Amino acid sequence: MIPHRSTGLLAIIVFVGLLLYIFSSSPVPDVVVEGEESASGPAKYITLPQPKLPSLSDLHLPSFRAPSHEPPPEETNSTSGESKWFSNWEWLNPFSSAITLDEDRSVLPPLRDRRPIYTYYNPKYNPKKHSSKELKDDQSADAELLLAWRRAWFAQGFRPIVLTPGDAMKNPHYEIVQKLTLSPELENEVFRWLAWGHMGAGLLADFECFPMGRYDDGLLHTLRYGTEPEFIIRFDNFQGGLYSAERHRIDEAIDGAVKKLDDKSTSFAELVNPELFKVMQPSSLAYYKHSTIGSHYATLQEKMSHNPSNGRVLLAQLINSHLHNTFQNSFPAGLAVLKPFPKQTTALVEPALRLAKALTQCPDSPVPDSCPPNLPDCRPCGSSKQPMVISQPPTYKKTNFLFTIGTLPHPYTLISLQKSSDEVTTRQIRRETERDAWLTDVTKDDLGTDMGSSYRGMAFKQVVAGDQAIATSLWMTVESLPAEAGQSLPSELLDEFEWQFGFKIPRVGTIDPNAPGDKESVQSKTPSEQGVGREYELIQKARAVINSEEPDAVSKRDVAEAWNLADTEVWRFVKAYRARFFVERKRWEEEEREFAGSKP
Repeated sequence: MIPHRSTGLLAIIVFVGLLLYIFSSSPVPDVVVEGEESASGPAKYITLPQPKLPSLSDLHLPSFRAPSHEPPPEETNSTSGESKWFSNWEWLNPFSSAITLDEDRSVLPPLRDRRPIYTYYNPKYNPKKHSSKELKDDQSADAELLLAWRRAWFAQGFRPIVLTPGDAMKNPHYEIVQKLTLSPELENEVFRWLAWGHMGAGLLADFECFPMGRYDDGLLHTLRYGTEPEFIIRFDNFQGGLYSAERHRIDEAIDGAVKKLDDKSTSFAELVNPELFKVMQPSSLAYYKHSTIGSHYATLQEKMSHNPSNGRVLLAQLINSHLHNTFQNSFPAGLAVLKPFPKQTTALVEPALRLAKALTQCPDSPVPDSCPPNLPDCRPCGSSKQPMVISQPPTYKKTNFLFTIGTLPHPYTLISLQKSSDEVTTRQIRRETERDAWLTDVTKDDLGTDMGSSYRGMAFKQVVAGDQAIATSLWMTVESLPAEAGQSLPSELLDEFEWQFGFKIPRVGTIDPNAPGDKESVQSKTPSEQGVGREYELIQKARAVINSEEPDAVSKRDVAEAWNLADTEVWRFVKAYRARFFVERKRWEEEEREFAGSKP
């Protein structure tokens, strides 16, 4: 016989068990909580598990609940138009929303630190000019050179900064130096060092010294990330064209040289302790000093002797042509305009093809068929019968010998072109199209056909923003480009591309430099032979759907994005990556806008 107390305990246990069973098996009512928003965007087309009623674990105190995350705080200068981004080392995550908790906010790699490179410019320094007109003309010519200098070094990953006498005056040694009677040439050199010493670590260059090599060149890579801190790096036969050092070595050099400086000195650099210097070979640097111009470009030297100001404008043009020609020589396999689904994407890649045609042109030069001083054996653009080759492969090829120009379409744009219809339905998207078709087609040669879309997206992000990306490719979205047949690339867009390439992109001219006839705009013709009118019409209408806020258009766009999550992810990534480059350059330009050569 069960004891009375045991009977009571057993009854309680049975009662609690029945309560738990009843609550856990109750159906979930189809009720919408007041104030709760329904899912929007692609998320509403993804099937999610049914919610459960609160369980016992939900009744714990708050300190025992599962931790939740908040979206990362918005960074300064992290938006441009509709693009938003968050810079983080986890940028290779397959989907940015897993980190940002925002479908429209892309995770980008942290901005690369740009090592400062300084040049000194005194607009009043001109020992050979006397009239105000001569001085003004010379300053205008110098502004052209400084702009070319800034653009070339910025494209190589540096932060160009123009120093002035005002920077030299902030150096503690200025009070000592100004009491000395120095020649204008020596005073300019001394102030140049003092201005550098005030700023600290980095590079000091003459604004006639240019990077003349590939972005991934070994010397430029070394200068970009810092040289040996125990030395001041100088270059053989450069006569002060470029130095690289850390602050403590710069201060030590200036301290020692100022103590030896007097009215009889002829060179400030020669007063620096020679043990502080380490000499390197300027393999990828071109210094257009007076003696070099005389020995390599006699016709330009003659023009400079007759009209120095005009001659320096022509020097800037010569340097630009050498930078452009160095780019062409760097890619013997030519240019690749990526064209997946070639039967439906002629209009889609047309703007990229226009850009490629411009890049293959021979730039104007006062000394045709000439080479940079550091590359005497180059292949001048006009010397070859065969211009730089342009190919249109359907897949991306990973090689250092080919420069790739890629344009990414929004998934809805690509589906419209594939279906040749401006009335794409939800059923067509989900029943008649492959998921992530663009990304799969572009990467199939490199990654095969069995790889999942998430991994393809991670690999493609490396192609766009990895260490080698700037050296070998340029990526943009279709929706940022012209959408009409015969429409030129916007000047603002070409201006922006110039800061990545480092030289002016030709706006007029013929592809074949030996072709007869007047020059014409290469941006005003349709490079492709076949008609693309219908494709352009579809691109325009697809763009209207993507940008529309009408419920039907929003629904189509969301379905296309949900069906193509990886394609949408890389499209947003490229869009944000280009927008950030634009914002970075504009911010830097705004900081330097008061100085010579800062105006594009």
